[in-house]
Amino acid sequence: MVIEPESLCWMTGRMVEARDGLTWAEEFARLPALRSVVRDDGTGLGKGVKIERARRRAEHLPDLDDTLDVFHTLREGGRALRKTWGAASRALDRADVVQKEFDRRVRQGQSCRGHGAPLNRLWHQATRLWDQATAAETAWKHARSAFEFFTPEGRLNDRAQAETVVAAALPHLSAAAWAKTRRLLLRRESFTFLDQVPERLADLGLATDVLSALLDLEGLRRQPWRRSAATRGWALVRTVQLTKSCSDWREGSRRVGAVLRGVWRASSLVECVNSVVRMQQSRHRKMTQGLLDLKRLYWNLRRFRTGLRKDQTPYGLLGLELHDLSFWEFLKLTPEELRKRLSTQNDAP
Repeated sequence: MVIEPESLCWMTGRMVEARDGLTWAEEFARLPALRSVVRDDGTGLGKGVKIERARRRAEHLPDLDDTLDVFHTLREGGRALRKTWGAASRALDRADVVQKEFDRRVRQGQSCRGHGAPLNRLWHQATRLWDQATAAETAWKHARSAFEFFTPEGRLNDRAQAETVVAAALPHLSAAAWAKTRRLLLRRESFTFLDQVPERLADLGLATDVLSALLDLEGLRRQPWRRSAATRGWALVRTVQLTKSCSDWREGSRRVGAVLRGVWRASSLVECVNSVVRMQQSRHRKMTQGLLDLKRLYWNLRRFRTGLRKDQTPYGLLGLELHDLSFWEFLKLTPEELRKRLSTQNDAP
C-alpha cells in the first residue's frame, strides 16, 4: 500500500505472495516521479527502497529520499518507558511488602535476624530502578525533541543537532527494554526529514535575514509553551523588522509554513487507511484484487467531510478533476467515455 500524504490518495494496493524487497522494488519502479518515501522499519520495505535507490544510481536518475517513520520510533520509545517504570514500580512494591512484614515482626517482638539484609537489598534494587526510570524518562524527553523541526530553544533543528541530542540521551536508555528504540534512534534514515528542510527553504528564494525572522515567528507559533513576555516582545521586534524590510512578508510566512507542513515525518497516514481497509476486509469471506481496486477507487473519489481537505477528493487534490462525478456515476462510464473526459481536461487551457 502506497499513500500520497498531501492528498491522502491511495496510489497502489496489491495482493502479493510475499512482501519482500523485490516486490517492493517493482512497486517503486512503477512510480518514476517518486522523490521521497516515509516508511516503517519493515525488512522487505527497507530492502525494496535500497534496491530502487541502487537502480536509480545505476541509471543516473534522481535519488530517492528514505525517511524512517517517526510514528513507530516514538511508539517504541513510549512502550520502553512504560516497561521501565513498570519494573521500578514492581520492585518498589516488593520492597514495601517485605518492609511491612519486617515492621510487623518488630512490633510483635519477634527476632528479625536474617531479615534485614534481604530487605536492604530489595530497597537498594528498588531505589536503583527508580533512579534509572527517572533518568530514562528525562533522556527520552530530550530524545523526542530531536524529531521536531525546532529545538526547545526555538532554533531550526538540523541533523547534527538531533544526533547530538540523541547521543547524549542514549547512555540513560541502556536497559533491555530500550534495545529496539536505540536501534531506531541510531538509524541515519530517522533524520532524513531534517535534511529536506533547508533544501526546500532555500528554494523559496527569500533573503537570509527575512527567512531567519520568519523561522523565529514560525517556531514560536509551533511552540506555544515558550510564549512569555520576553518572547512576545521578541516576536513584536521580528514583526517590525519584517514589515520594514519585506512588504509581502505574510506571504513569505505562509510559504515557510507550507514547506514545513510538506516535509512528512510519519507514515501514520498509511496506518489510518490500512485500518479502514482491514475493517472492510473483515466483512468479506474472500478478498480479490478486483475488489481491492474497487475499494481504492471509492476511497480516491470520496469527499472528505472535515479537516483541511474538506469537500475535496484525493484525486481532485492531485489535480485530476472529474467534474463532480460520484463513485456510481464513475463506474457507469465506459473506458472510451472516461478517456474522452480526461483528454478534454488535458486539452483545456
